[in-house]
Amino acid sequence: MDIIRGFPCFFYSPFNLKKFMEIVIRSSFGHEIMACCFANAFDANVLVIPNKETKEEYEAEQEKIVHNLSFLSDKLVKVPFDNREAVEYWDIIGELKAGTLSDEVWADFAKASLVPTEPTDNLPQFAGLKDKVNILMVPQKLISDGECGVSAAQQSLNPQVFNFLKGKGQLVLGQHFHKLDDLATVQALAKEFDMYVPGMTEDTEVFGIRGVQHKMYYNMYNQLSASVGIAGTHTWIMLAMFPDIPQIILYNRNGVEHWDTIAEAFRANGKNIYAIGFDENTDMAELSKVIEEQFNQLF
Repeated sequence: MDIIRGFPCFFYSPFNLKKFMEIVIRSSFGHEIMACCFANAFDANVLVIPNKETKEEYEAEQEKIVHNLSFLSDKLVKVPFDNREAVEYWDIIGELKAGTLSDEVWADFAKASLVPTEPTDNLPQFAGLKDKVNILMVPQKLISDGECGVSAAQQSLNPQVFNFLKGKGQLVLGQHFHKLDDLATVQALAKEFDMYVPGMTEDTEVFGIRGVQHKMYYNMYNQLSASVGIAGTHTWIMLAMFPDIPQIILYNRNGVEHWDTIAEAFRANGKNIYAIGFDENTDMAELSKVIEEQFNQLF
C-alpha cells in the first residue's frame, strides 16, 4: 500500500497520537519492532521511509524492510520516493535515541502486542528445544549499530556473570554474531555453558541471527521459559510478541532506553519483566548476585 499524505499531530499526548499520527521507520531492527508495536497501541500506520538518496536504493531498502517486518505487522505503508518529504509522521525512534521520548507512552506500549500475520508451521521448528526449560541467554553484544549512546563493548558483560545459570535449564544463545568472524567466540561460549546455539546443529539457515528474517526465530522464542541478557533486538521481539515469558533485561545505564520505566510498565500490566542496570563502576561479582536473586524469583 502506498500513501501520499499522512496526518499531522499538533499536540504531544497519547490521545492525539492515537487519533492523528503515523509512525516512521527507516530500517528493520529492534527499534523498528518497537515502533510497530507502538503503531498497534495508537492505531497508527507505519510509514517505511529509508534514508537513501536515490530512488533505486530507496525502493530496494524499502522492500527489504517490508520483507523483514511484514510478519510482525500489517500496518506497514510504503511511501513513494517522490513523496517521502511530504508526509507528516512521528519519529518515535528518533525521540528515543535523543532521550526526549516521554516515559508516559510505555504504559500504552505494554498493553499492545504484535501477532504473526502468517502461519508459523513452515518456519524453523528448533526441535532441540522441545519439552525443555529453555532460557535465552545474551551475555554480550558482538554487533551493535552504536546509536544508543553506548558501544557493543560497553553493553557487554563478562560471561562469568552468568555462571549461576549453569544447570538451570537448556541455555539458548540469543545474541547476534557474524557467522565467520565471531565463530570461535561463539563456539567457546557454547562449550563453556553447554549452550544451544540456533542454527549450529539444526535449522542451519538461521545461524548468526544478524541479517536473518525475524520470523525465522518465532518458534524458538515460542519455546522459551525465560530470558536473561543484554537488551537488544530479542528484547523488543519478546516484549512485543511474547510478554508472558519472564525476562530480565540487562542494560548499560549510559544508554538511551529507560529500561527501568519500560519494565515497570509491563509489571503494572501483570508481566514478569525486570531491568537491571550496570556501568563501568559496577562490581560484577555483586551484579551477578543481584541477577541471580532476581532470576530465582521469576518462577
